Amino acid sequence: MIFYNKSFNIIFTILSICSGLNLAMAQKPGWLEKYNEHQAYRDIYVVKTINKTNDTYSSFLVDKNGKKLTPAYRDIGKFSNGLAEFVTFENHKGALGMHGYLNKNGKIIIPAVYRGAGEFQNGITYVIYPKGKQMGLSYLDTLGKEIYKVPVELFPNDFLINKAKAAYIAYHDCQEDFIWYVNDNLTTLNWNFGKFIEADIKKAKEPFRFYYKGKYGVVDKNLILRVPVALDDIDLIYKHSGRGLARVRYGDKFGYISSKTGEVVIPFIYEDTQKPSLGRYWVKKNGKWGCINKKGETVIPFLYDYAGRFMDENRASVSLNGKFGHIDTTGKVTTPIIYQSASYFKHGLAMIQLDNKYAYIDTSGKVVTKEWFSEAQPFREDMVETQRFGLYYKVLPDGSVKFERISGYWKGILILLGLMILAIAPWRFFKARKGRV
Repeated sequence: MIFYNKSFNIIFTILSICSGLNLAMAQKPGWLEKYNEHQAYRDIYVVKTINKTNDTYSSFLVDKNGKKLTPAYRDIGKFSNGLAEFVTFENHKGALGMHGYLNKNGKIIIPAVYRGAGEFQNGITYVIYPKGKQMGLSYLDTLGKEIYKVPVELFPNDFLINKAKAAYIAYHDCQEDFIWYVNDNLTTLNWNFGKFIEADIKKAKEPFRFYYKGKYGVVDKNLILRVPVALDDIDLIYKHSGRGLARVRYGDKFGYISSKTGEVVIPFIYEDTQKPSLGRYWVKKNGKWGCINKKGETVIPFLYDYAGRFMDENRASVSLNGKFGHIDTTGKVTTPIIYQSASYFKHGLAMIQLDNKYAYIDTSGKVVTKEWFSEAQPFREDMVETQRFGLYYKVLPDGSVKFERISGYWKGILILLGLMILAIAPWRFFKARKGRV
């Protein structure tokens, strides 16, 4: 008969683990004792010697017998996805402290040409390098192929080399990072997120937009930073965005990022923008309004002092030199730019103003109302009320005009006349009667 004791099973498991650890310690090669640090990866070791007297140190990759597989490097990091970051004393061009990657045979897979680097995760790592006056950030696969390059050049006031501070652990140069202080707040190019935030990022339907100390950044579900933490604003509620693009601001200029990928599609060169309509984005540059498409290509020249949204009738109200008219989405003038004002189109009609009088035109620019009114407003419903000489009229989408009612002004006059008649009538009556007596 066999008896099962749960407590005994737990104790036995713990003893087995301890025995395994003791066996591993007993099998620890004696030659490891001459190194200050080591990390085992089955049959190979990353080892390090440290001389704290003069703050010098060096690292090697060695096999199970202690045979060195690499020359001395300043540092070798942890293996992940079959590769480990290493840092040279000097690379082939004489540059100091450059970062690359080697495999478990000691073969260099990605040359040491980067100023900073990280550990591979899911086959992707980041590297940092000088790019003009700035530090650049790219993502590589395990073959060293560039997956994505962060467009730091679009943020010329940030990530400057002369303001960067290196950040690393003493006697370890791997995973070296760079930090900057912006308005006394710490920021960096490369961002690491906690596991809970990472879970939210990976579940998000769109690239994840995050906020830190007054700045915004964008990261995709693969944890690739698409936009560095340098944006001053993102239109999170799509008040000024749409058609697959989200408006963003850097300093006092606007641009657009892709809602799908998070990448900057249209750079920060515009002074103002409007919500897109009919595939057109009204943007303002050098004080004038023009239209671009989703690729950032100019489709309507920057000519106008004012521009309204394109409506269903494929028309937009524009202003030039103080006069108003309409254009279509190709930029063609459909209503002469000669009016004091010109409204949007609704039900095929738009209100225009000329010589302080109002009328309505169709999409060809033809005036369809016979009368001109002293007061009017654009169509919102299937009719609109206008006024002429204190009389109200109803204008319909076919241009027909129907009398509706009189104004309060005329009502007052009629009441006053009625009172005058009532006041005069008795007097005339008594006067006439007196004359007959």
